[in-house]
Amino acid sequence: MQDAERIVLASQQLRAHHQFKEAHVLVEGSAQSHGLPQDYVWAHQPILWSDISAGICQLTRRKKEDAEFLMELWRNKDFIHDFHRHAKDLTTDPSLLGLTLEREYTSLLSEINQLHWVVRDRKGQAFGLLSLTNVSISNKSAEVLLGVLPQAPMGLATASMLILFQFFFKAMGFHKLYSFIYEDNPHSLKGTLHLGFKQEGLLREHILDPSTRQFVNLIQTGLLSSEVDSSANLRLMERLLQ
Repeated sequence: MQDAERIVLASQQLRAHHQFKEAHVLVEGSAQSHGLPQDYVWAHQPILWSDISAGICQLTRRKKEDAEFLMELWRNKDFIHDFHRHAKDLTTDPSLLGLTLEREYTSLLSEINQLHWVVRDRKGQAFGLLSLTNVSISNKSAEVLLGVLPQAPMGLATASMLILFQFFFKAMGFHKLYSFIYEDNPHSLKGTLHLGFKQEGLLREHILDPSTRQFVNLIQTGLLSSEVDSSANLRLMERLLQ
């Protein structure tokens, strides 16, 4: 076995035991001498597994302990309809789902190209999900999906996005966040535009709604790193993240 392969295997073992800082130290210290790709080193940053909190909101990386909550969300047809109408069905066995979530949690961003958080209030009560999908490290971009239950505290969804902005644009140095919004969900579109996203295009009859069997339009929106610190967002941060 080559030295580089030993480093990769050792990193996997450390991450399997949730020793993310140790894995980062190992990989970063070995990168130059063993010719490890920079994307591989970058993907070991411990912040990628860290919980993030400010003000009224906490974002915790979803993991096996969240299996029951995810199953509850997936049973809520109204939630799934707004969050992701084409979300794949989950297993009804919480232990099997837990194994899947554990594999997801310990994987590298460069391997799965997605990150998922549970949205919680300041007391730790879970109310929804926030996801980055189609993450492109080379293009410094990702798609965002957000869904919170209707009983979530007022402002929690907005606070979760503001925290994500700080993580995505400031801490990680990404350039563009984008979303696709069903045209028949004007509430979601209004909230997205309120946070500074710009409407970039209309994808006509782009998605077949599985519940109605009708084709629906998708509205594409995007937010650049240069646009995130708008006066409106700064005011929201003062109100919700202090």
